[in-house]
Amino acid sequence: MARLPGGIVTPAVTPLRDGELDREGISELLEFLRSSGAAAVFPASSVGSFHLLSLSEHSRLISEFAARLPSGLSLLPGVHRGNLEEAVELARLARDAGAAAVISVPPFYSELSQGEIADYYSALARSADVPIVIYNIPQMARNRVEPGTAAEVARATGLVAGVKDSSRDLASLQGYLRELPGIPVYEGQDDLLLPARVLGAHGGVCGTSNFTDLPGRVWRTGSPELQSRLSRLMAELSAFEFPSAYYYLFQALVMGRRSPSGYLPRPLRPLGEREAEALLSSVRGIIGDDRGSSG
Repeated sequence: MARLPGGIVTPAVTPLRDGELDREGISELLEFLRSSGAAAVFPASSVGSFHLLSLSEHSRLISEFAARLPSGLSLLPGVHRGNLEEAVELARLARDAGAAAVISVPPFYSELSQGEIADYYSALARSADVPIVIYNIPQMARNRVEPGTAAEVARATGLVAGVKDSSRDLASLQGYLRELPGIPVYEGQDDLLLPARVLGAHGGVCGTSNFTDLPGRVWRTGSPELQSRLSRLMAELSAFEFPSAYYYLFQALVMGRRSPSGYLPRPLRPLGEREAEALLSSVRGIIGDDRGSSG
């Protein structure tokens, strides 16, 4: 099992146009990520509203990203579904398409024991015969993956390629680093990127990297001033329903569409024109560039 790349992983928006998957948008996003120095792309993420995709849409999304993946960018698709059989189907598809690993939250909605969570991940990895990245986001999935549970799955399967910790708890991140020595651990919150880097994280999974290279600059330089700007950006985005602002800023800054229609998965509503323009002006002031990248 090859070691996953360090640095910034982009949890991709799902590019849409008039409510349909936008192949041009996928290509433009991937080119932006390549040029901004991202290490990997994560389609079917939380930012990408994976929970609103049908199984066929989810499958097509993985295939379209795989078909357009530029050299130097690793593919880490999300395979989270409401049942194990569909997750295995997606994981096999991703494996055959050349994914370096697949990412999955634990089963969501109902509370599970740590033993049940371990059984789920072990079955996913073994059934699909693919490396997995365990995704801990208890505030959304309702189930926390304890560091010891992740370590149990790693020992049992030999197929844990990494962990993404979005719990907003640096003690949790440290627990993964301690329990999984040698296995990459990624911070999942943009505003904790620099502290995670200091603690020894392998990289960050940063939603803002859909439209700016600021997370990459924070990671490469270790600059507190750049982290401060990234934290200001996150504070600005927090005023909007997640993930509407991410979609709009990708459309405006990367694709150059100022008044797009149908760019959010149903039933999410787009930003109003006035609030979108105000957001765009504020974000440009924070990131320091009118295209999302300062080179």
